[in-house]
Amino acid sequence: MSRNKTTSYRKQEGDSDIWAVLSVMLAGLFMVSPSVTSAQSIATAEARVTIQKDVSLTKTRDMDFGRVVVPTNGRIDMSAEETATCTPNNGITLHGVCQSAQFVGSAGNGAQMRISVPAGRRIELTGPDRELRLRRMTVGAGNGLSFIGRVNRNFDFSVTDPNGDFEFYVGARLLFRNNQAPGVYSGTFDIEVDYQ
Repeated sequence: MSRNKTTSYRKQEGDSDIWAVLSVMLAGLFMVSPSVTSAQSIATAEARVTIQKDVSLTKTRDMDFGRVVVPTNGRIDMSAEETATCTPNNGITLHGVCQSAQFVGSAGNGAQMRISVPAGRRIELTGPDRELRLRRMTVGAGNGLSFIGRVNRNFDFSVTDPNGDFEFYVGARLLFRNNQAPGVYSGTFDIEVDYQ
């Protein structure tokens, strides 16, 4: 006798139902979870710019120590004013014109400006003999400027003229050597003006 073996697989009831129940439970967990909220604070800031007019600058006269007689080592000190004072020492005799350099310009009213002389506040004057040394260059306020202070070669001012117009003067100390040869000695220098 032969026996027929039959193998059958029976789908167990509830297999798909279990997955459905689990899906509903998980979805429920996410829905039931308390929502996490963060505390927020908002602040508002402003962006702003002030456009100032360009600084203009013009030289209206050169620095001139006039004519001098130099019997020995010495110097002439020139003040930085509209009507400069030139003070010779050690037997040096001064004749003729003595004038500081003058500059005029325009900037924004109320602006703070920095006027800079050459590095070290010095230049050399060349001529027929050894160079003459121009030292201790200084800037003096004229109309439309108020002096604030100085750091090294930088002189700080505020513009006081309602239209922004200003003027200033540059003076210095000129050093002479013994038996300096006669002739004309000259040199040039740059003045820088920037908003501060």
